[in-house]
Amino acid sequence: MRKLLLAAFAALLAAGSAGAIINGEPDGNGHPYVVALRLVGPNGVANLCSGTLVSPTVIVTAGHCTFGVNAPVLVWNSPSVIGSPPASAGRAYTSPDFSPDRNLPNTGDLGVVRLEFGPPILLPQYGQLPAAGSLDSFSSKKGQQDLDVTLVGYGLQSLEGPAFQRMTGKAQIRNVNSNNVRDYGLQTSNSRGNGTGGSGTCLGDSGGPILYGDSNLVIGVNSWSQNANCVGNDFSYRTDTASARAFLGGFVPLP
Repeated sequence: MRKLLLAAFAALLAAGSAGAIINGEPDGNGHPYVVALRLVGPNGVANLCSGTLVSPTVIVTAGHCTFGVNAPVLVWNSPSVIGSPPASAGRAYTSPDFSPDRNLPNTGDLGVVRLEFGPPILLPQYGQLPAAGSLDSFSSKKGQQDLDVTLVGYGLQSLEGPAFQRMTGKAQIRNVNSNNVRDYGLQTSNSRGNGTGGSGTCLGDSGGPILYGDSNLVIGVNSWSQNANCVGNDFSYRTDTASARAFLGGFVPLP
């Protein structure tokens, strides 16, 4: 099995330099339903991931972020984690399809944090989950694979240091039908070039949303990459598949 380069990173949530999405820009209050998560794994190390509020109490994120997490998960929805108290706290749940082996193409890389230890986060808008099979046609319709998506997350701007600021950027769908993603995943671009190209994800953006165009439709959660330098191609786990919906439907009504 190919080793996957997962996009979570160990962090104590101490002060650090600003930045997140590669070749992105500060999100401000553009996507307040995208949150930062501090999750303590079974090894006792605190990891930073991103996620999407799809209701006042339910956050969709990556399974490799939630796997083995038993301690309360701290949640921020402020534009920056630094200097801001957590907005709530929740319990982690992991899709039964996920395993540490993360076999391709069905990695099962999907998790949920439900706000059971803190207040609901009330917003005028939340991330929206797609209807069943929304992306199936992308594998057969010419040109669909180049549609724009919006990336949002709290991860690194580069490999030089932590960030904890919500950033956003643009990428393009590259493939939904390769051996890496077939029927379960989504491949997007990560090619910033000399800074004038598109955006991509980096460590700490795990679990953050892949948003369709400029909408709030969460068509995938950021999962892994082939390149440890946060360039090349990004891969996410689709939220419109039968297996994803079987898990997510236990926490929130689905379209």
